[in-house]
Amino acid sequence: MQLSILEIDSTSEYFNTVLHLADANAGTLGFLPYGAFRRLADEGLILACVSPEAGCIGYLLYDISGYKVKLRHLCIAEQWRGIGAAKELLKSLRSKTSHLQGVQASCRRDYNLRDMWASLGFVAVHERPGRRKGGSILTEWWLDYGHPDLLTALTQQETSSKICAAIDANIFYDLSDEETNDEDSKESKALLADWLEPEVELCLTDEIKNEIDRNKDSRKRVKLRQLATQFTPLSCTQEVLDETSRALRKYFPSTLSDSDSSDLRHLARVIGCELDIQFFITRDKRLLEEAEEGIYKDFDLIIIHPIDFILRLDELRRSADYQPIRLAGTSIKRKRIQSGEQEKLISLFLSYAQGESKIDFQRGLRQVLSNSERFECFTVGRRGEEPIALIAYDRENINELVVPIFRFRKTKLTSTILRHCIFDCFSKSAKEGRNFTTITEKRLSSQTITALNQDYFIETSSGWIRANPNIVGSSEQISIHLSHLCNSKNSKYACFMSLAQPLTDKDYLNNSNLAANIERIFYPAKISDVEIPSFIIPIQSWWAKDLFDKELAEEILWGAKEDLALKREVVYYRAKKAPKTLKAPGRILWYVSKTGGGGSQATLGAIRACSRLDEIIIGKPIDLHKKYRRLGVYNFKNVLETARNNFNRDIMAMKFSDTELFDKPVELGEIENILGRKVAVRAPYKLTSEEFISLYNYGICKDMEI
Repeated sequence: MQLSILEIDSTSEYFNTVLHLADANAGTLGFLPYGAFRRLADEGLILACVSPEAGCIGYLLYDISGYKVKLRHLCIAEQWRGIGAAKELLKSLRSKTSHLQGVQASCRRDYNLRDMWASLGFVAVHERPGRRKGGSILTEWWLDYGHPDLLTALTQQETSSKICAAIDANIFYDLSDEETNDEDSKESKALLADWLEPEVELCLTDEIKNEIDRNKDSRKRVKLRQLATQFTPLSCTQEVLDETSRALRKYFPSTLSDSDSSDLRHLARVIGCELDIQFFITRDKRLLEEAEEGIYKDFDLIIIHPIDFILRLDELRRSADYQPIRLAGTSIKRKRIQSGEQEKLISLFLSYAQGESKIDFQRGLRQVLSNSERFECFTVGRRGEEPIALIAYDRENINELVVPIFRFRKTKLTSTILRHCIFDCFSKSAKEGRNFTTITEKRLSSQTITALNQDYFIETSSGWIRANPNIVGSSEQISIHLSHLCNSKNSKYACFMSLAQPLTDKDYLNNSNLAANIERIFYPAKISDVEIPSFIIPIQSWWAKDLFDKELAEEILWGAKEDLALKREVVYYRAKKAPKTLKAPGRILWYVSKTGGGGSQATLGAIRACSRLDEIIIGKPIDLHKKYRRLGVYNFKNVLETARNNFNRDIMAMKFSDTELFDKPVELGEIENILGRKVAVRAPYKLTSEEFISLYNYGICKDMEI
């Protein structure tokens, strides 16, 4: 239908129709004397909506007060409602009054016309008591023309250096509700983290005022309106709102619910505002799963879950931490979880076999991802392939590294990666100065539990706990240190008292095998006053690269052999000729020679690592290779060369484990300074326990014993 908007006076042919419409709808419009109609008409303050077929089908009556238009009547004949007449009247009104700030209208709440006002672009700004006896409430509605003002300029200035993100109504309600603390609410409240505040400006569209107006509790409406002022407001003109709403319509159901209509206007106002809004944060599954891709393509707006938003910002803030890291210099990568990866990880690591629900796992994962300051969450696997492990570290407790997520998929490499990751957990805990590692994951596989037992984790009500004090000292000093830790207020560590008891028994410690086993249990602790067999053993850099030295492996494009470098226990072959004192269990300081290391940027001709010497086996080349071929870097040709190509010559296989790379390689000159004598490292070199401790302390940058 063709519609025309006319400014009429009291002599117009349509004036009486306007009066009849006013009388017919007096119940909602309120009483206005005919004299007032004539005065306003003669002042040019009545607009009539006219069609050639039906004549006057509606009108708009207003006056002007200061900087704003006061809308007195907006009336459309009942049979012509829904064809856009009201919007045409308001469009004409804006054209006539464009020099003003906007339009104000008052409407009783009990008329339930909020959806109509919202569809016309108005927002409910506040409310006041009406004049009617019985306590009617009037809602004040506002249609902004979008003229910039001082507040607009200040907002643009304050947000120019921040990432601006709009939040939807549900996120706003979560942030405003201090009492509710369910999982969904926690995800939203993560947006209030201290580290986000200087980098992010959380914004609200004017549509939130209409959402608040839906609340039936007047006291809550007042409180919510006040809370909404704490966020940067976003508004746009009615023309932009209408245009953007039409463009967005295809992303919403054919029949719009009240919620759908509100969501549409929220998005339209975000897209149409003058600020550069990059993100729209919501937990609405339909928007996230069905509309996100298309809206990003059409409007360059990212619709994002609050947890993914936090991850995205953390990626920008700490981009180096999100770069994949080679594990032990292999092609296996450790990579922090990034935004958009949640659903895939949930499908891969959900524990169906143990009856875990998707919702429970999703909540646990999101709780970890929502606090990147406290948690580090990462996957382990080959680049371009599905990850094998999903792990999270919790660093809130300065005394222990807590591992709330520790999950592994079944693959050919799982067993090797599992043992490597367990070692990485308590090694990292020790490196960070923590004394314990606690795995609190509830859905551990039987394979993981077996591996934890092998590494001296103890099951408690708090989880699987291991002691890993990063200390070097006498047996008495270490015993006192452990006793202090175990006797602390947190009784969950008391289970380690019995393991530490032998440290007080000198006769017990005189047995080097038992002393070495205590060091294994409390790795990386080192006992300084017990003679555990200790040696400097030379190795070429090429073999060190595959066996333990990830820095050397990083220099090689393809890295170390992953099926070997990730293993905790490996074998190195030598000629049988060696000091008679060479025996296991013991300790190895690896002297990586310059032979075969041409072009390396690493420090060679130096002690670069320390390992536990577990076993020494003498045998024929073919027998040793057959027994240890899965643990050695040598192929049979290399093993045979060690025996000088003699099948019947005995050679030595040294099985070692849990290698600790030094922070500072100990070069030959430093070795000689520390030992006080000339040293030739061409074969295993025997050290006293005191000498071992001195070299070890230098390599890991410990100034002194405890």
